[in-house]
Amino acid sequence: MNIPEASTPEASIPEAAPALRAIRSRRASAIERAGYAPVPRATPPLAEPPASVDSGAPPPRTRAAARTAARTAAEAPPRPGIVALVHDGRGAGVVDALAAGMAGALAGGDHVLTLLPCPAKHAAERLAAFLDRHRPAAVILAPPLADRDDLAALCHHARVACARVGAGSGFAADLVADERDAAASAVRRLVASGHVRIGLVAGPDGSSSAQRRELGYLDAMAERGLDRGPALIVPGDDSFESGIEAGRLLLEISPRPTAILASNDEMAAGVLHAASQAGVAVPAALSVIGFDDTRLAARTLPPLTSIRLPWQRIGGEIVHRMFSAEAAAEAGVVLLETELVERGSTAPPGQAA
Repeated sequence: MNIPEASTPEASIPEAAPALRAIRSRRASAIERAGYAPVPRATPPLAEPPASVDSGAPPPRTRAAARTAARTAAEAPPRPGIVALVHDGRGAGVVDALAAGMAGALAGGDHVLTLLPCPAKHAAERLAAFLDRHRPAAVILAPPLADRDDLAALCHHARVACARVGAGSGFAADLVADERDAAASAVRRLVASGHVRIGLVAGPDGSSSAQRRELGYLDAMAERGLDRGPALIVPGDDSFESGIEAGRLLLEISPRPTAILASNDEMAAGVLHAASQAGVAVPAALSVIGFDDTRLAARTLPPLTSIRLPWQRIGGEIVHRMFSAEAAAEAGVVLLETELVERGSTAPPGQAA
């Protein structure tokens, strides 16, 4: 599928990830700096809890309907025209899957999908220029840009409908995937197969999705009383290059981890590259798990075990809700299933798959 990328002033390719060695001595994570303490977690309720007798609040179904009606009124279906999928130039697999779902939902209609790369440093400037020049019908912010309130505010000021993928707001508010539990389940699977020394390549500090995935890792490690100290958590920026550097750092630890969970497939592929350079056999001496299960996962050597999120479905569902007042009004919470897709990059410690 060939989808045009919009031109923006001073467009440039994002610079490669900077070396991460200088940050090895800083945090275990932003989450642990904030005083993380694991607590027992139950599956989040899909409906709002009952109102207390004394609160005077309307019943849950009434409140949910009112919330949906208010959102629908504020976000009427966009006019025909350009629909821009705005991304930071990284995480190509997720962007491709979102775009495929959106293109399918828009097929046969009056809208044209375009991809707008906006590297984080200049995202506000480039989005503002695009909005002023092209007056799109709608903007969809892909993660991690979806967490940027300033970008959503630009769309609001320009009176352009905006959806923030994975940020829990607007047209995407009721599309729920429990990334925290998915990450915890993957770590538990590693522990059950015999791994006790497990590292994490975390995502960017400002990404709510990366934070949920990191919390899941911490939950599972804490449940088993396993080491989750600073040396075992190395931050990345979602790029292949940062995965290589993080992998090198983790493989320098003594004793080194026998398994590594990465916050996305790009960084997991970087870890595989670092292991190959260091002569560490995967999966015999190191198991690696990615996140998102993008097309890249099946193309690495060995093929990458990864946690699948239905990004294509998410893209299609968001567009459907944006361009159909009826769909937006009737849509309820959609719990998106996650799945650990096991391939050749994982095995019990000391064994080949």
